[in-house]
Amino acid sequence: MSWKKRKSLVESVAAALVKAGALQFGTYTLPNGRESSYLISLEELPSFPGAYRVVFDAFLELVKMGVGLKNFDALAGIPVGGLMWSSPIALTLRVPMVSVRKEEKGRPRRVEGAVKPGWRVLVIDDLIASGETMSSSCGAVRQEGAEVRDAAVLIDRLEGGRERLARDQVSLHPLTDILELGDALFAENTIAKEDLNAIVKQVGGRASRP
Repeated sequence: MSWKKRKSLVESVAAALVKAGALQFGTYTLPNGRESSYLISLEELPSFPGAYRVVFDAFLELVKMGVGLKNFDALAGIPVGGLMWSSPIALTLRVPMVSVRKEEKGRPRRVEGAVKPGWRVLVIDDLIASGETMSSSCGAVRQEGAEVRDAAVLIDRLEGGRERLARDQVSLHPLTDILELGDALFAENTIAKEDLNAIVKQVGGRASRP
């Protein structure tokens, strides 16, 4: 994906995330038990309004230029991380928004909000890894009679999410991926070479980037 200003926006986002402590490098154990050479934690980003604004402006530009305003009628945010972006984007663009819950026993309908049949819905989340959550959410929106052709995220962890969505006929639009963030931060001497090498190793080499 290439559009004007994207590279400079990614560089600004990388710096803002590190400054706010939302992107850290080292050795971490993820909730699923796996070890990771970096940690992305965006939940507290709104506590740093300057950084939040930088990242929000970049995400908004992704939706406008990377996806295209003519390609969707409404947004669907995935709680909790996706709503942090879909809600202000929907308000800014003045488009309808719904949210997609996780599956719960006794609550067959996962989509909260009114969906008009035939709507083209852009599904939004903060991150994508394997793509399981995003794929499931896209399916839930389709069950409401809407079309889902596109999904947008801030960061692709390069763990197979794009390929998973492609099997569902959904195009993934990430602002950036963890390799590009690492490259941008290394170029600014924010992280060490060993940190960058650890990222490359974790994602299986640079061939992992689409």
